Parts: sequence; C-alpha cells; structure tokens
Amino acid sequence: MTVNIDVMRARLEEIETDELRAIDTEAGEAALNEDQQTRWDTLKSEADEIRGNIAKAEAAARSAAERAEQRARWGSVQVAPTRSNLFDLDEVRSLTGDALTDRARAAFDPDKVRGAEGVAELLEGYVHGEHADAESLARYVLVHGSAEYRSAFKSWLRSAAKGNAPVLSQAEAEAVRASMSLTSTNGGYALPTLLDPTLIKTGTLTKNPIRNIARVVSGTQDKWNGVTVGNVTTAWKAEASAFTDGSPTTGAVQVDAAMLTAYVTGSYEIFQDSNLLQQLPGLIGEAIDMAEGAAFVSGSGSEAPKGVITAVSGTAGSLVTCTTRGTFNSTSGVDTLALFNALPSRYEDSATWVMNKVTYLSVAQQTFGTAGGKIIDMTNQNQILASPVVRASTVTSTTTSGNILAVLGDFSQFIVYDRLGVNVEMIPNVTNSSGVPTGQRGLVAYKRVGSDVSDVNAFRLLKA
Repeated sequence: MTVNIDVMRARLEEIETDELRAIDTEAGEAALNEDQQTRWDTLKSEADEIRGNIAKAEAAARSAAERAEQRARWGSVQVAPTRSNLFDLDEVRSLTGDALTDRARAAFDPDKVRGAEGVAELLEGYVHGEHADAESLARYVLVHGSAEYRSAFKSWLRSAAKGNAPVLSQAEAEAVRASMSLTSTNGGYALPTLLDPTLIKTGTLTKNPIRNIARVVSGTQDKWNGVTVGNVTTAWKAEASAFTDGSPTTGAVQVDAAMLTAYVTGSYEIFQDSNLLQQLPGLIGEAIDMAEGAAFVSGSGSEAPKGVITAVSGTAGSLVTCTTRGTFNSTSGVDTLALFNALPSRYEDSATWVMNKVTYLSVAQQTFGTAGGKIIDMTNQNQILASPVVRASTVTSTTTSGNILAVLGDFSQFIVYDRLGVNVEMIPNVTNSSGVPTGQRGLVAYKRVGSDVSDVNAFRLLKA
C-alpha cells in the first residue's frame, strides 16, 4: 500500500511541479490557448483524482493498521508484521533467489504501478527462463525504482541544470550510494527504472526495424555468450548394422556490448525552463534507436555492434551479384529471384527481406516469365515471394557497383545484446575551442549494446 501511495505522490508532484509549470512557462504572460487549456484541465482533473485516491489509500491503511492492532491486543490471532516498503535497501541487500525476484515482480506489478508493463515483462522473462542474470536484474530495478532514488535523480537533474550540486536527504543519499555500487558510474546517475528506455520500451515508433525482427537478448554483463548448433545428420541403416553418428556440429558466438553515447547541449535557460525530466526517456530512446538502426545494418564490429551486412559480406557464397553490375531496376527480376533461390532451404520459411523503400519500389515493378507475372502481388505490400519484407532506410538504394542493396535471411540468427541500464551525466559548462564558456550545459547519455550473426549461412546479400 505504501508503495502505491508513494507512486501516486510522485505523480502528483510531477503534475504540479513540472507539467503545469511547463504549460504556464510556455504561455508566458498570454492567456492559455485552446491546446494548452485542454492539457491544463486534463492534468488538473488527474491531480484531483490522485488526491482522492491518496486519501482513500491512507484511510484504508489506517483502518487496516487499527484492525491489526486490535487483534494483536486481544491476542485472538498473531498478527504478522506487514512489509511496508518493497524498496527497503537493507532488505534488498540481504535477499537472493526467489525472494529477491518475487519482490521485484511485486514492486512493478503493472496492475498497481503505472508504466511498469515493460519492466514486468522483462522480469517475467528472466524468471521463467531461469536467466543467469535474473537476480542482478531484480536488484537493479529495485535499487533504481525507489521513491528515494527517483527523488534524488530529480534533485540532481534540477540542480545540475542550474549549475548547482544537489542537496539530498539521508535516504536519498543512501539510494544513490546503492545505485553507484551497481552501475560504476562516476559523477552521473542511472536513469530511474520507469524512465529507462532499455527497461520500459519507449520505441513504439521505432525507426530501427532490425531490432524488431532480430533475436534480442539482454543481461547485466559486458558480453553475451551463446552456442550455435548445426543440423542433425540422418542415415538409413541395414538390419543389425551400426548406427551412423549424426551429431550436429556446435560452435560458440560471443557478442560484446559496445558503448553507445548521445550528447546534447542547451542554453542555461532551456535547461532551467524546460520539462526535461519527462522528455528524457523519449529523447534518449529516439537517439539510441536511430544510431542502432544504422549499426545493426553496417556497423563495423570494432567498438561498435557488427551489422548484418558487415558480418556476412566477407563470406564466400553469401553474395548474389546483379546480372548487370551497378544496375538494379524494374528489369532486374532475375536478380531478385536469384537472391531468393540462393538462400538455403533450411531458412526459406523463416526468412525476411530487408531493403530500402526505393529498392522495394524497383522490385514492385519487376516481372518474371513469358507471361510477365509480377514478383510482388501489389495487393500485399508486406511480402516478396511469400516472405515478409522490412523497409530499412539505412540499407543503401544507390546502385553503385559493389553496394549491398538487399538482405534476405533468418533474423533469429542475428543477435542483438542489450546490457541493461542507461546512465546520464551533466556537463555544467560547455566551452568553445578557446576554453571560454558558451552559456550552455551538456547532457550525456550512454548505454551498452552489441550485435552479430550467429549463423552466416542463414543470410544472402544482393550486390549491385
């Protein structure tokens, strides 16, 4: 109950301190326009509803406490102490195993905590999958999800925006110290659990299509280690003859989590006047999304994720070259069919096309056979030859000889590894090349992410 009240109080503070103030600042001396007035009225209604819910929750808590006290006083039933704070750091430190993961799941129950759906889904996946990092994840979200940590983060952000050091209560300082023990950051803060785009999944309007079709794994370590398994070989045998060993070949795949950073600057006034806390998840999530979209296609693999084209293009037999070098247009249907036929049959039912929308439009006009049948049935713009197609602007459409124009493959064999957690740091004074302050502050956000192909044979590339 206390957790829910804390969450409601925190939301009420956000409305009154941040969101309503932002609307008032935006309007200045002028009267609120229609859109501003609508937002103002909606927020006021929400605030009134929250106040009523807080009052009801407090009354219910008092009533429950009184009943428990009465029962204990009369000795009719032994009343066990209630657990009032799921984020109690002393208890969190001492817990392990199911006790720790159960507490994290209770603390981020989406039926009781607004915006916790992504965290709850991640926790459930770790627990039910017996993930090695389940305890680490549970501890991480609890330490960074408490009201004290959120309050400390907000104080730090506001103070840093003004160029000051934050003044923290004892509980807030303890929450920050606990955070530092998990994130090893210097001078910055990990985003609170319900603001972290790696935990709450802000990318509903993603421009990063590879992430949506890849095998995405996550953890709290610097590397992800997996095992690849080949096909089992079968054989017919005669009566009473020896079996043929058909054991599959196995291999290892390791994906390093590279550092991805986002750096933004703004004037002193912008950092003081804007509603930065509410904008952070979207701003950081969008910046990360755009950078990953390019890296997952053509990242170098050196201090960066390895893109699918980078991982596959150097493998013999993985490239299908256009019949006319440097040309791919409405007359190149034979090349599209060649790419489709080059993919091993093991992957043809699970394959996805990835290409630029310009390349897709060329394929849409291509025909095959003497009857001139279209490769794409124009009533279904999401498939090519019965396999789904994803449009990715980071795959080039320029038909210069040697460019990779399209990828066809099973993207469950493309691993994206997220090291959970996003950290932010404030640079109090940005300077120019002469070391003179510019009247700006800087905000640095960083996370760790890597990618690589687990089976090169699952992909084929079309080369201009």
